[in-house]
Amino acid sequence: NRLIQDGAVADVALGGDPVYTYAATAPMPDNLDEYILAGFLRKKKVKLVKCITVDLEVPEDVDFVIEGYVDPSEELAWEGPFGDHTGFYSLADWYPRFHVTCITHRKNAIYPATIVGVPPMEDAYIAKATERIFLAPIRLSMLPELEDMSLPMEGVAHNISVVKIKNSFPGHSYKVMNALWGAGQMMFNKIMIAVDGDVDIHNSLELAKVISSNVNLAKDIFFSKGPLDVLDHASDQPCFGSKIFIDATSKNETKNKQNFNIDVERMIEDLSPLPEGMISFNADLLSHGISALIVSIDKKETLNVKELSSRLFRTISSHNLKAIILVDKEVMLNNLSMVIWYLAGNIEPSRDTYFFNDQEGNVAHLVFDGTRKVYSQDNPSRDWPNVVMMDAETKKRVDDKWESLGIGRFIASPTEDYKQFQFGTGAIIKL
Repeated sequence: NRLIQDGAVADVALGGDPVYTYAATAPMPDNLDEYILAGFLRKKKVKLVKCITVDLEVPEDVDFVIEGYVDPSEELAWEGPFGDHTGFYSLADWYPRFHVTCITHRKNAIYPATIVGVPPMEDAYIAKATERIFLAPIRLSMLPELEDMSLPMEGVAHNISVVKIKNSFPGHSYKVMNALWGAGQMMFNKIMIAVDGDVDIHNSLELAKVISSNVNLAKDIFFSKGPLDVLDHASDQPCFGSKIFIDATSKNETKNKQNFNIDVERMIEDLSPLPEGMISFNADLLSHGISALIVSIDKKETLNVKELSSRLFRTISSHNLKAIILVDKEVMLNNLSMVIWYLAGNIEPSRDTYFFNDQEGNVAHLVFDGTRKVYSQDNPSRDWPNVVMMDAETKKRVDDKWESLGIGRFIASPTEDYKQFQFGTGAIIKL
């Protein structure tokens, strides 16, 4: 979908060459027409034709054109919530009204649509295309030190970015951070991680090892504030909130790698029985040399999350533990992709990151709180959305039609892995 506004007139062009859909989402510089990118990618120019009722042009091969206008002086309309590509329902908000003056379509038109939900879905690959297509332009135009970039699917395009740089001077990674957070749609990024050296940033375990080894919790974590994506539900106010930068570069001559040897068997013994409010934990990362424990909790009104975290760090075997990731009891802890997606979606970095000192008073531990913020102790200022679900009737219809569609072996709906996240029947959580 492409909405072009020129004063009050507007049109929506649907379908046509699939590259139009991609170009409409691409992080193009201001005042540069997306059709130029579309022509470049498909290696032939885009032929435009005039609309009927508005003075705008659209590609001649699109399937549908919806023409109309937006009156800036008119009252806004309350719209939403909608299932979205974040895997959560986007919250309702006020939006301009679009008045339709004409609808045209080509013969045998096909209405283009995509399925959204918990990643990876179809749209996840659009973000990966942007990651690859725009790496060279970013390097050539603004950051020659940028060697690679990753937008993990769990970050739904804007929540997580990982950059690999040629680290040449103290603070170099912060220079890159500032440049990217001030560049176009990268301003919506919430979590940024910088590394250097011989690291495959597309290998999540290898990346996690580097972060665990290189990051000094007292020095290498930086919080900022700025614009957030309109779909971010975790911030205290719409479209604005905190960001976190994790400097996992080697710091050149000032290397400060920390060795955390943890007796996993002893930790398991110490955590038996589990403290009140703690449901389960996953210590698999420790076996890979990654000093992080994933913990699920039953976050009731009476549970003090910070106190529970402090208690965990005080256990005998976990005094060297660097980080704890907290998620709700519904999360499957053996599914690391689910954990990362859930954490990144639910965290407001400055509010939901807790630091703890060791016995000498040095910052040595942290907690990322990726739980729902719906209880009175959270003091929520906004509604909290449910995870996007396919209703039972739709699921059954798809299952029944699968064989006749000739699209390969049957694949069960991913909704089955997420049905435990549904609280109430609507888009907003009702406990």
